[in-house]
Amino acid sequence: MKTLMKSIFAALLALGLCGCSLFREYEEYESDITLDELQALMSRSSDPTGQYRQARSYMQRQISKTVGVFWDDEYVVEVKFKRPGSWRTTTYEDNLPLNGLFFNGRQAWLVDYRKKIVRELTGKGLERIRNMQTLLQPDSTFSDTFETVRLSQVRMGGLEYYKVVGSNPGQEPITIYVGKYSGLPKRLNTRENIGGILLRYESEMDSYAMYDHVVIANQSTVRLDGNVQVFQVVQYRLNVEFDDSEFLPPSF
Repeated sequence: MKTLMKSIFAALLALGLCGCSLFREYEEYESDITLDELQALMSRSSDPTGQYRQARSYMQRQISKTVGVFWDDEYVVEVKFKRPGSWRTTTYEDNLPLNGLFFNGRQAWLVDYRKKIVRELTGKGLERIRNMQTLLQPDSTFSDTFETVRLSQVRMGGLEYYKVVGSNPGQEPITIYVGKYSGLPKRLNTRENIGGILLRYESEMDSYAMYDHVVIANQSTVRLDGNVQVFQVVQYRLNVEFDDSEFLPPSF
């Protein structure tokens, strides 16, 4: 379950995918296991040795490719997390930082490196960042992350999945499909409010691999309003030493 939540967070930080209509037409029925049993299955699948659950920090780097008609744009997306609740994500182009999101456990900032602008988040923006921080926790669960969770089972394309719909007050619900036998998330659907417009966001975990004893999605595809991005993990490490200053925005 722990690395599922991280996979979800990584997808939400990037941009979104869908794919075929397979997940739009399906048979839905009552789940044959409880939410606690599903969370235990996911934990065994993604964190077989328990090392992620006990990790004090982690770092992940992904290559992000935006699929275009004539050419593809490529970026590096880096995520750092340190207990008890500090994290940052930075996007790089040609080894130079473009933008970043910083959270030190209390305050959050958006950073535009090109324009040398730092903007502190407050209100709903800060609340959303705090919710993301819950997703990043190695020992987080659906129950920790969402106030309301609904579990069912679906059959799509001859395969069975558990369907989890999590929601919090004032926020769009998030739907996660988890392989019944793999215990790994396959797809995430939600809607994102961008510029006052609600856009459909879909992310699909294309494949999984083990990094530093943890099973994570090593490739995922995301689609948001027709824009497609493909993410590939290039580095993942547990228990990296981070100074607290790394979770504060730069001074331009």
